[in-house]
Amino acid sequence: MTSKTQEPTVARWVLARELRRLRGDRSAAQVAKALRSQPSSLGRWESGGPDGQVPGVARLEKLLEVYEADSEEAERLMSLREAARTPGWWQGHDVEKPYGTFIGLEEAAADVSAYEAQLIPGLLQTPDYTHAVVRAGHAPMRAPVEDISDRVAVRMKRQEAWLSRRTPHVWAIIGEAAPRTLVGGTDVMRDQLEHLLKLAEQQDVLTLQILPYAAGAHAAMELPAFTILEVADVGLSSVYLEGPTMDIFMDDPKDVTTYQRVFEHLRKSALNSSDSRALITEILEGLPS
Repeated sequence: MTSKTQEPTVARWVLARELRRLRGDRSAAQVAKALRSQPSSLGRWESGGPDGQVPGVARLEKLLEVYEADSEEAERLMSLREAARTPGWWQGHDVEKPYGTFIGLEEAAADVSAYEAQLIPGLLQTPDYTHAVVRAGHAPMRAPVEDISDRVAVRMKRQEAWLSRRTPHVWAIIGEAAPRTLVGGTDVMRDQLEHLLKLAEQQDVLTLQILPYAAGAHAAMELPAFTILEVADVGLSSVYLEGPTMDIFMDDPKDVTTYQRVFEHLRKSALNSSDSRALITEILEGLPS
């Protein structure tokens, strides 16, 4: 196995995919009957997403017997199970399963393509900007101060780990509204834009484009944000959509291709990297002192 399959989230996703492959043409009901289990359990084992579940040792051993897996394959899948059960660093925080899955895929990805219409992407935020965003987003739920601080800490650790690894390469396309919106006030926004410009200089890890108002109608008019994560080592591509009540992962090739095409259209509509930095600088210089 490659090093990527040793990472918990990727290992879980690969294990689920392998179990579905081994089932072949057998119905879930047929396999569940042989296991004396429920088809719903099998469905969770075959899902690498946040709703998925890693089977216990005895369950997996029995499942591999039903599938007549040879000893080499059984050993490989048991090793995958062990890796999938390893806690990620974020599990020490109050992180919901979908967000944890996203963090795991982000860490394993070679390339990330992110579009944000209204916000600076989380991986590129300063602590104060993140705090203002999280506080505003959680105001309706009256989230405790500690919960907000924890979410800020997780986002900052994501950024620190990304810059330390120098991977994945992030291609971020941001709507012009994001750098113009005074999130947290003038001082917070000034620091955020300066931070964004510094990150944009590190072109080995970040390609940054601004989608200007002047672009007019574009391919993502009806989409507030989406992220495409590509873990090339294991042939895994997934689209992540984040919402206030539901987070969605899509790994069907047709869905991934659709979003890749949308992103390609956005790249053509957005300013190039140099002009994007110039616009951010212009917005920064226009902030009141």
